[in-house]
Formats: sequence, C-alpha cells, structure tokens
Amino acid sequence: MTDRDYLKGVAAGVIATLLWSLSGVFARHMDSTDAWLLNGWRGLATAVCLGVFLAVTYRGNLVGQFRKIEAKALFACAGFFAAGSTLYLTALERAPVANVSCLTASSPVFAAFLAWIFLREKGEGRIWLATVLAISGTAVIFMDGMALGWQNFAGNGIALATAFCFAGQTVALRRFRSVDMVPAIAVGALAVFLILGVAFGHLAISSHDLKIVLAMGAIQLAVPIAFYVYAARYVPAMQLSLISLLDVVFNPLWAWIGAGEAPERNALLGGVVIVAAVLLTLVRRPLRQPAIQDTGLGP
Repeated sequence: MTDRDYLKGVAAGVIATLLWSLSGVFARHMDSTDAWLLNGWRGLATAVCLGVFLAVTYRGNLVGQFRKIEAKALFACAGFFAAGSTLYLTALERAPVANVSCLTASSPVFAAFLAWIFLREKGEGRIWLATVLAISGTAVIFMDGMALGWQNFAGNGIALATAFCFAGQTVALRRFRSVDMVPAIAVGALAVFLILGVAFGHLAISSHDLKIVLAMGAIQLAVPIAFYVYAARYVPAMQLSLISLLDVVFNPLWAWIGAGEAPERNALLGGVVIVAAVLLTLVRRPLRQPAIQDTGLGP
C-alpha cells in the first residue's frame, strides 16, 4: 500500500462521514417521527441502491462477486450493520439522545481492541490521545443533555453495544478488505428492512416521507457505505472510526444550513475539539500496513 492509497482512503472516509451526517437535515423535512419506520424503509432503499450499483459495476458477474465473499465475512459485515442499526434505535427508546451519542462515540476504543486481536493493528499513543480528545469533544457537545441514573442503565448498555457493532463492522471490513464487501452491507441493509419493517410491522408510510426516505437511502447511506468500504482497505480501523466521529460535527452543521437550526455554543466548542482530534491522527501516517497475508482466518 502506498502513501497515495492511504490518502485516498482518508479522503473516502471523510466523504462517507460528510454524507452520513445528512441524516438530521433529511429527518427535519419528514412528517413522521417514527424512527423505526423511517430506518426500515431506509434500509430497503439502501439495499436497492447498492444492488443497482453492484449490478452496474459487475454486470453479469454479480452472483460471482457474492460467491467471493466467505460466509463468515458476509455474516460479520451484514450482521454488525443490521444489529448496529437496530440497537441504536432501541438505545434511543431507553436513554436520552445525549447519553446515546456520547456512548456510541466510544466506538474507536472498541475498534482498537478488536483490530489488535484480529488484525494485529496497534494504534500509537498519539492515536489514543486523539480518541480521548474526540470522546471528550462529544461529551462537551451533549453535556447539557446527559442524564445519569439507573433508569437509563439499559439504554446506556445498548448504546455501548451499538458502538461495539460499528467498531466490529469497521474491523470486519478491514479484515476482509481483499474482497469487495459492499454486497455484504447490502444484505445487512435488507436485513434492517426485514427486521424493522416486516417483523415489527413498521410499513405504513406517507408518499411524502417515502420520497425523502428513498433519497436518504441513496444519498445518506448507500453512497457513503461504498466510500467507507473503500476507505477500510487503506486506513487502520481505529483511525477510520475516529474519522467517522466527524459526523457529530457535520450533522448539526447540515441541520443549520438545510433546516435553519443554529448550533449551540457547546456544539461549536466540542466540534473544534473533535476536528482537532481527527487532524491529530492525520499529521502523519500512523501505521504502515504490511501486505495482506493469509493468516488462516480469512482471505
């Protein structure tokens, strides 16, 4: 892997996060506030868009591309994606948004341990410092909304499980980076629709919201997923998870531009800290990756 590949991977990770962060502004223009309903349909739209993308990319070899993915790789990527999406909504039902946002920001910590175990990637002290700064910046943003107490215990635990799932997805993409894992994410997105929409009966949606959620599935999820999968080929898991925390900064920025919601002072201050943390990881290449080798655990 060259330095140019690494920089292209970082750029892809930032673009993915920029597009992911459009979720807030999309949601502000919807009539429904049922997160289960909207995320279920968004999962279907994402699966369809990724399916079209893959069909165009691989043309007559789409089935062959699915066959290249080992069962454990498919299960890991699709499973972490579907579980993370579902657990996130469950956490929001049981704990304040601030709690969930701060706890899910711990994803880089989980990514660090999983990457060390399965990839032998070791983050430098500078990367750990950036992780602490990023989590602190997230805490500053949501400080006023944080709530303690046993009544939020279950929701907080589920939020941590969500962070673990996102970290697991990132590490799985890194582990099986020799194969295009976009098909696996498409399967996971379809699973989200089947879980939230079909299994839980969240299917009744207005035509207005359906148009928005279809656009959301394409622009806010399908396209950034493709970029994120590409980024995972060249950027260490812990650093990639840190880059994704820029969502906490970009989301209120898009809501300000697209929906007129001015960010509060804490959001600006915490955003500066998070951006500084991410820039700290980009001062120089934090980890030189060896060539992909067969370890007996996968490709």
